[in-house]
Amino acid sequence: MSLRVITTILSSFLLLLSGHSNGNSFALHGDKTSEKADIKVVSKPQDIKTLIKAAIDDSLQPFSGSVILLENGVPLLELQKGVGINEASSFVMASLSKQITATLILQAVDAGKLDLHRSLNSYLFDDVTRDKNKRQDGIETNSDKSGSSFILNQYDERITIHHLLSHTSGVDELGKPNRFEPGSQFEYSNFGYTLLGQLLEKVNQQSFAQQIAQFSQLNQINGLYAQVGSINSIRQKVTSLAVGMNESDVLAPSNLVIDESLLPAGGLIASAAAFANFQHQLHSGKFISPESYELMTRSYTQIKFLWPDMSYGYGLRINKENGIIEYSHTGYLAGYMSMSLHYPEFNLDLVMLENLSLNLNDLNRVFELHTQIRQAIRSNLFLTKQSLSLHPE
Repeated sequence: MSLRVITTILSSFLLLLSGHSNGNSFALHGDKTSEKADIKVVSKPQDIKTLIKAAIDDSLQPFSGSVILLENGVPLLELQKGVGINEASSFVMASLSKQITATLILQAVDAGKLDLHRSLNSYLFDDVTRDKNKRQDGIETNSDKSGSSFILNQYDERITIHHLLSHTSGVDELGKPNRFEPGSQFEYSNFGYTLLGQLLEKVNQQSFAQQIAQFSQLNQINGLYAQVGSINSIRQKVTSLAVGMNESDVLAPSNLVIDESLLPAGGLIASAAAFANFQHQLHSGKFISPESYELMTRSYTQIKFLWPDMSYGYGLRINKENGIIEYSHTGYLAGYMSMSLHYPEFNLDLVMLENLSLNLNDLNRVFELHTQIRQAIRSNLFLTKQSLSLHPE
């Protein structure tokens, strides 16, 4: 962490302990293609905005993308940095797409179209086809860890929608035994969310892309897209899409191709403002019932990640360290990285979308800036909470 960021944190701490705050707004302006970020800021809390800007400007790692910070749905900070990046720029969201897929699944649950604890096979394969496969193509194996049987051209009968949402299914390709007993452990699975997209197509009788377009229009989420093809071909339809750059041996344009199977797991496209709009509405109870939201934000399994004490719900990582509740996710695809953070107690949202993916040979470096921004926000919120407990209104 840079001296500048440390100094800002200490200043924030002293302000909080003294019970004073600086409400003066400020604005910094400059060329968006320069080394320093172009930033638009309004009102408070100035300290969090300053920390985020300092972290990006002082980062040892390159950054190109868009960041937005909301409090109660109102933008406190909108920041863009990089060649050609502006407020309207959109990005491939990578795994942030899973939050939208999980939301659509829970909407189908609320509508009575899906049951979280019903088997995947019962939705994807009708009874006649399943019985026929059992008679003609069924084979027995003890090759999976639980020693259970599987049926050719179907998935493990024990897999439920709940398992897919929480990455505890162990699902493998058709014709292969399950990787482990469903529900027994966590294993991150993009394929599991691809299957959730197939479920949505089955029960809603619409392509996943059509459902995204309808969801976006109905909820006025301008700047959310589901498109397939190469980045260059998609940019002919979505002109705001930033070209993704991938850092490998050299920095080069991404050769990413989005197909239908990638859309539900990581292929959706959005501007930072569009995803922040989605996230704010989600956590404000606009999309799903209170019962479904409680299920979405419940911890089902502990997970290993670069950030400690993390668990997983439905399309969300969950952390409650030091009494600060956090719902988050990160994403990575060739040419694009992303991060979302939500703090319900403070109704604070941060969305960070990038069109530059760092070399995967060092994961700590890949997520170094994300980690620093998250830690700065959490430290600020913790100090704010401490101050409020010492000086209640």
